[in-house]
Order: sequence, then C-alpha cells, then structure tokens
Amino acid sequence: MLDWNKVITYIRQRIALPSTFIEKNDKEIRDYIKRSTIPEFSGFYPDWERALVKPKDPQYIHPGKKNHYYIFDDEDLEIFGIKECYFQMDNALITGHPVIPPMSFGGMKWWALEVLKSRMVFPFTMWAHTYTFIHPNIVEVPTDTDLGDFVVEYERMHPSDLRKIPNALQRKFMDLALGDIMIWIGGIRLMYQSIQTPFGEIPLNGQDLLSRGEEIKRDLVQKFEEDSMPPIVVDIY
Repeated sequence: MLDWNKVITYIRQRIALPSTFIEKNDKEIRDYIKRSTIPEFSGFYPDWERALVKPKDPQYIHPGKKNHYYIFDDEDLEIFGIKECYFQMDNALITGHPVIPPMSFGGMKWWALEVLKSRMVFPFTMWAHTYTFIHPNIVEVPTDTDLGDFVVEYERMHPSDLRKIPNALQRKFMDLALGDIMIWIGGIRLMYQSIQTPFGEIPLNGQDLLSRGEEIKRDLVQKFEEDSMPPIVVDIY
C-alpha cells in the first residue's frame, strides 16, 4: 500500500541537492501534493465508493426538489459522478428473475436463460429507474413509485492518506507528484543562482529542474488522457 513515507522518499532522492537540502520540509511537500497532485490524479483515476440512500429519511431528501436525494460520503470527499445505482431486488423478481441460484451445472443453462429474459423485460417496466448525478452530491431518480432504500456507487477524490491508490498506479502517482514538486521547487530556485554550504558553493539550476518537472507532467498527462479514452471497436464486414 502506498503511503507518504514512500512518496516523500521517492521525491527527495530525485531533487535534493548534494547536501540533501530541499527548500520545503516534508509537511509542506505533503500539503502541496494534497492540494495539487491528488485532485489532478483523481480526475483521471478516481477512487470509488458506495453509499446508502434512504428516500424516506428527511436528511437525504432535497428540501426544494422532488425525487432529489443527497449522497453522503463518509470522508466528506468530493464526488465526481455516479457509476451505478442498485435498487431493491423486489422489482426484478416481478419480471421473473430467479431467486435461487442453480444447484448443479445442469441447472445453470435454465438459470442463465431466466436471468436474461428478466433483464430484457425489466427496462420496459415501471420499475426501471433512471438516475442523474447533480453536482456536488445529489442523485435524481425521477419516478412516482416507492423506491425503497438503494445504493449508489460513485467516483470520488482519492483519500489524502493515499491508501486507495491502486498498486498498478502507484508509480504514476509518485511521478506526477515528483513533477509537481519539481516545478514548485524549480520556481523557487530560479530566484537564486547558488547557495553557500559547508561543501562550498552549489549551483541551484532552477530552470533545469523546472523544465524537467514540466516535461514529466506533460508526458504523464498525455498517457493519462490516452488511458481515459474509451476503446474503439471496429466492425469488419
């Protein structure tokens, strides 16, 4: 699991001066990444969570709009959008969705066929609910039927403790953080030519650090945009 110690060490090993000096301490670096890197990274690779919505509970009901309900994130993180809403199973049972799963491989064929038939019919029933996300934390479910409690699966900002960054994306996140800090520190070092240390005069090369940070970010954002593009399906006849 990614943590702040890994991120800070990764950054310091790559931009510290020979004296191990960096103009900002660990807390300042961490706060800057929280403000800049996490929101940008989350825009391309959002975290996701689920929340229960209770349409009959006053705290979930929008005071001025019918069929509008609040989504509450347990960590009060920014919500980007809805992936899926899961409504109660009772309505699906009316269309013939099987209740008991198959007990043998022989029964699998029948069970799969009944599920398929139920799903084909369901969109044309009065229980097929549509839903719309309204920023910052509202879901609209236009219906005149009794909804009952339902679950919203939504995309959100990554938590600031980094625990939800997937293993496969940890290097990308650290590189994006490195680019951000390079640009930040490079801008500071541009104001000076060098510093005096016990090791002698050390050139700061602020412009070089700034340029390398911008290059890292530019390449990463291009890859992020490519990753977020939907796949193209080509039919060949």
